[in-house]
Parts: sequence; C-alpha cells; structure tokens
Amino acid sequence: MTKIPSLNQFYASKHWSARLKDKKIVGDYVRLQLDRYEKVRFEKMEVVFYVNYRMDLDNCIMGIKFALDAFKDWGGIPDDTKKYVQKVSIVYDNTQPKDTGKIIFSKC
Repeated sequence: MTKIPSLNQFYASKHWSARLKDKKIVGDYVRLQLDRYEKVRFEKMEVVFYVNYRMDLDNCIMGIKFALDAFKDWGGIPDDTKKYVQKVSIVYDNTQPKDTGKIIFSKC
C-alpha cells in the first residue's frame, strides 16, 4: 500500500487542498488494486488494516477512510455508513514491510 498520512498530519498541519490531494493519491492506488479483481458488492462488511507504520495505531485510521471511500466509489458497498460497515480494525503486523499496510475487506 502507498504511504498514508497520519490522522494528526492530515488534519492538524495541512491545507484542505493538500488533504484532498492525499486522499486522491491513496484512493487512486486502492482503486487500481481493486480493478484487478472481479466486482463484489457487500451489504454488510468489515475492514481489517494490518500495519507496520511507525505511527501509533489510531493514527493509521486515514488508510481505512481512504480505502473505504475508494471501495464505495468502485461499487463494493452502497455507502460507508454503519449500516454497511459493521467493524473496523487496525492490527499491528511486523510481517508487513516497514511503513506499509494491507487492508482486507470481507463480508460479514
């Protein structure tokens, strides 16, 4: 996965145009990955983000936000509300390369 900004970086230190650019970069990367697969559509789903970033786990939430937005735009879910996204988890995983993460979308 492409490097994500931390939540602190995303909201505290950037102009809205820089935040929009970050969201587009990560979203485009996720959509490229999704396009390799046959379309799926979940009515209820969960997301697990396995990370090996130096930042605290709670700061990795932007990766999930960007990925869910891309998954929704791709047609994988009707919306990213709690009606469809039932569970979100961030798990430290030192088997991932440094400063990377892997997001798994699965049906509930």
